[in-house]
Amino acid sequence: MQLLRQLGKALSRLFEWIGQGWQRLICSVFNLRRGWIRRRRPDYIVFTLDGELAERTPPQPWIYRQIPMFQPPASLDNLSEALGHIAEDPDLHGVVFLLKGLGPALTLSQAQSLTRLFERFRAWDRAENGDRPGYQAKEVVVFLEQTSNALCALGAAADRLILPPQADWNATGLHSEPTYLADALALLGVDFDVVKIAPWKTAFDRFSRTEMSDEAADQLNWLLDSLYHDLVIAIAQGRNLPEDEVTRLIDSAPHNAEAALAANLVDALAYEDELPWLLRVEESAGKTHGSSEREARFTTFRQAKAHLLRRPRRKTAGRIGVLSLTGTIMPGKSRRFPVELPLLGDRTIGSSTVQQEVRAALKDDSLDAVVLYVDSGGGSALASDLMWREITLLASQKPLVVYMGNVAASGGYYIATPAQRIVAQSATMTGSIGVIIGKPVTGGAYDKARVNRYSITRGDNADIFSDQAPWAGQQREQIEAQVRHSYAAFKRRVADGRNLPFDDLDSICSGKVWTGAQALENGLIDEIGDFRAAVNAAAQLADLPKDGHLDVVDIQANRPLLPVTQRQLQDAQELARLVLRRDWKALFSGERIWFMTDGLPKI
Repeated sequence: MQLLRQLGKALSRLFEWIGQGWQRLICSVFNLRRGWIRRRRPDYIVFTLDGELAERTPPQPWIYRQIPMFQPPASLDNLSEALGHIAEDPDLHGVVFLLKGLGPALTLSQAQSLTRLFERFRAWDRAENGDRPGYQAKEVVVFLEQTSNALCALGAAADRLILPPQADWNATGLHSEPTYLADALALLGVDFDVVKIAPWKTAFDRFSRTEMSDEAADQLNWLLDSLYHDLVIAIAQGRNLPEDEVTRLIDSAPHNAEAALAANLVDALAYEDELPWLLRVEESAGKTHGSSEREARFTTFRQAKAHLLRRPRRKTAGRIGVLSLTGTIMPGKSRRFPVELPLLGDRTIGSSTVQQEVRAALKDDSLDAVVLYVDSGGGSALASDLMWREITLLASQKPLVVYMGNVAASGGYYIATPAQRIVAQSATMTGSIGVIIGKPVTGGAYDKARVNRYSITRGDNADIFSDQAPWAGQQREQIEAQVRHSYAAFKRRVADGRNLPFDDLDSICSGKVWTGAQALENGLIDEIGDFRAAVNAAAQLADLPKDGHLDVVDIQANRPLLPVTQRQLQDAQELARLVLRRDWKALFSGERIWFMTDGLPKI
């Protein structure tokens, strides 16, 4: 038996040696061919971002990857992989990001992730090429067709920021306009009855109140203070300007392109077709003729891959699985809808789907650790707890790190509590640790319409969730008891998961929402960073190297990867079923909800 083990190890080392040798041979041949086409090699690799930017690339059917013109949706992990290859090539001058139509879609937390990616790209370049004679660092060039707070923060992180001559610099600061509908609903005879644990849990305030409460105003102000600080710091550090000067420029914005150039907010003004000459490069004309300048050659990463220097890939030191949870938390299976629905949004995280995916991760012995990517404002308390249980079992067997995207609050934070480490961006919305339950009261509307409705019951509380009348008497006491019980359970998860005293939690819970920077101060997260920081944290917990040579894979649990047309058909069928059969009402009826506060600032 011992002899067989030794033989197996020897064969494994032999195959590994053969594989590495074969890889080195292929890279050598490829790089030799690359030398013959020197004059066709690009100077800058161009990335065009003109839609939503996801954190993770959704799994695609394998047949899609065989289509020559197919390009997966833009995502931060795709960009990271591409920039890693680009950093290895010593002959490239840099990368150009053409940002088109990203204005409303890009959030400040995503801008912070991209900023960290730019920093990592520069570090990769120095590590690969810094010792070469005449080394010149690759530059990151950002071209903004239009601007916003988040885009101005991102552009400031570039080595060169360029605007079209007629564009404006629109970092005008933060603005929030919560809307309250109670008076308007009253005109229809509709009221909204709400039971919650604290005045900061304002998820249903828009339906139940006529004006903003003092607590909601305080919460908005502390969130705006933190986000505004992030915006000012990003621009000040990126553009090497004093913070008070940046504050003055924001207060007087918008600025036209020429004024922005004069204020050192941008580096140049040009149209897209002028970029190759603006980024012109020096080219040697031989020993006797010196050098001359020429337009930079641009190409996309897809086109450039055939011309980039290839290096043998080092053997991966381990495998980390990624489970992405994005949407509103609900019982049942995960759904995605072709349009956004009230409260639900365009996708849900189903507890039964997540249970299967977490169990698949637990059974997969090839996974050394797991990163849970959470982007959710909450949802069903029951579904959150069912998912929490499965995630807790996973965390007891494998290192588990949670990375929070744009928002991980209420139920989104609840499911993060079992993790050994939680990472978020400074602008991530998190917390909102509290419980709320509500129902519309439509008895007045029926009266206005002169509709007679009768209620016949068996059981004292059979009509407890009826929309005929608000809760009163013993029924209201029972609802309040349920809310208090759920809140206590939520705090217990936080106390146990974050190692915080249970009796001291109300000051940071009670439905209060925090930015990632504030959550770090309050002990609700462990680190400010991006997805790569979460992967590195998982590698550290699993005793794996943090040099990037890890196999990072998505976790799937027998989920069919359907062609687009078939998936869209299923999405439309799901939407019709929810609306026509009123399943949405069944999903929420009597459900204790962990939703994040509404009316929060968007940046």
